[in-house]
Amino acid sequence: MLNKLALSGIKHRIRDYSVLFSGLTIASAIFYMFMSLATNQNFLKSNSPAAATSFIFGFGIVLLAIITIVYVNYANTFLLSMRQKEYGMFMMLGAKSSKISRMIFVETFAIGAISTLIGSAIGILATGFVSKWIINALDMQVKHFNSFYLPALLWTFAFFIIIFMFSAIRNSISLRRSKVLTLLNRDSQPVKIKRNGVLKAVQAVLGLILLIIGYLSMWYIGQNAGFIMIGIPIALVTIVGGTYFMINSFVTTIIGMLKRNTKYSQKGLNNFTLSQLSFRMNDYTKILSMVSIMFALALGAITVGLGFNNQIDNVVNGQNYYDVQLTNPDAAQQKRLKSLNIDKKNTYNFKSDKTNVYYQASEFEKQPIGYSQIDTKTMVSKLRTSTNPSKNDNAKYELMNTRMPDQRGHVAKFVSDQEYKAINAPETTTVLVKTNSFKDNLSEIKAISKAEVKRYPVLKNAGGDKYSAYTMINGFFSGLEFMGFFLGIAFLAMLASCLMFKILSGANGDVKRYNMLYKIGTRSKVLRSTINKEIAVLFSVPAILGVVHVLIGLQMFSAILYKPYAHIEIPFAIFIVLYLGYYFLTRYLYKKIVLK
Repeated sequence: MLNKLALSGIKHRIRDYSVLFSGLTIASAIFYMFMSLATNQNFLKSNSPAAATSFIFGFGIVLLAIITIVYVNYANTFLLSMRQKEYGMFMMLGAKSSKISRMIFVETFAIGAISTLIGSAIGILATGFVSKWIINALDMQVKHFNSFYLPALLWTFAFFIIIFMFSAIRNSISLRRSKVLTLLNRDSQPVKIKRNGVLKAVQAVLGLILLIIGYLSMWYIGQNAGFIMIGIPIALVTIVGGTYFMINSFVTTIIGMLKRNTKYSQKGLNNFTLSQLSFRMNDYTKILSMVSIMFALALGAITVGLGFNNQIDNVVNGQNYYDVQLTNPDAAQQKRLKSLNIDKKNTYNFKSDKTNVYYQASEFEKQPIGYSQIDTKTMVSKLRTSTNPSKNDNAKYELMNTRMPDQRGHVAKFVSDQEYKAINAPETTTVLVKTNSFKDNLSEIKAISKAEVKRYPVLKNAGGDKYSAYTMINGFFSGLEFMGFFLGIAFLAMLASCLMFKILSGANGDVKRYNMLYKIGTRSKVLRSTINKEIAVLFSVPAILGVVHVLIGLQMFSAILYKPYAHIEIPFAIFIVLYLGYYFLTRYLYKKIVLK
């Protein structure tokens, strides 16, 4: 009988349960996605040149575990608040508290287990889809990565089973200790908000100090890579703590100041909106702190991934000046060249014997050879030209790479036209092409390079051309780039889920308030505007702090990324669009619940 009543209660609140269930499903899916990287040591070792990668991911697991526990705690509280009135009625009708406790234990654990199973399945599918999309879109080379990774799945199951087991036990104990009248009238009981100005001031100062320590730790990591083992834990603890104290003190202080400003607070429903925010802030501080950290992690991960993508271009352009090089091109290769957006095309002839390679000096006077000169500290290459390669080592090196492997060790000599004609040896023609953009012409360059290897198999493992350099360097940086984009997408989904779930889970409690305002004559347009403002504040607070965390946190990568802030407007613009999308979706769903 109790089970039937419980099921009927769930059916009655199916919309609320769908919010709860979807939130838990997304949490377990994101947890699996992260663990599929963090627990795969073969993937981390083969795709990251940094020895501290496993160490960093270890702290990432700790941070994600804390975030997930807080998230599940909110879900658990939401579940208990939905059902406590029904449980009180069951007890009033004669049901024993032990049976009610057993029922809520089974219900809590069942919801957690089902959401974990479905979330893990979604996580496996999402991991496969996202990884395939990133790898194909960015032409990455990632080793030892699988969307289905058994250790990650087992860790996900174990973690969520443990926290749901504790949640179920806690719910049962909480229910046993609660009186029947308390359960029946929980929604009608006032919530006391404690205000302590001195405590807020202490929190503000402490939060500022903790953030400064965390920011200095991240900056010092960028200056001294050896500090990473100590700096990461320090930054993790201080920034999380500092974020919490800053939100709990500054935001409530600003709300209080606006409420005291009668010109603003007495205009329209501003006082109601400020009161709603003031009432919520104590309950929202943890979730807003958590979302700001995830916002920083997501935006930072994508920004760093983009930085590694730019690093590939810098290093590749520093290896070779010319994008394509051909030896005695046939008609097919000549045809392929026409598909390129050619900026410069040079043709040189040479003859060789057993020890020397002879070039005509006049050809370089008519067609100066281009060469790259890379700064090993900044990894920025400067492109220049030379009319006399014999006097320029970089130009001579560029020319050496255009020859067949067995001729690269020969001495290059630049002779007059008469001397060149007198040499009795077969002549070889080299065609060098510089396009308007290596990246934009990559697919065509790849086809030309592969066709050249097919014509001359000796080139297969010899390298020399720009595409070979790109393949090697892309393989070096692709793992780091993949981690950045993959984790950025995962954390973005997680933060949106957390904030949406928290806002929507409290929507039922606001139905009476907005219904009352509607009955006393408040127009629907004004009510909608009030909701827009309230949700906008809740979305803005973590976004602002998250952006500050990212802008300072990028200093950690200043030692391995040239200009870590280069093209930062791209990930920021993407995030703003997606974040606004989550904002509009959340306020739409919220209005559907609280407004008629």
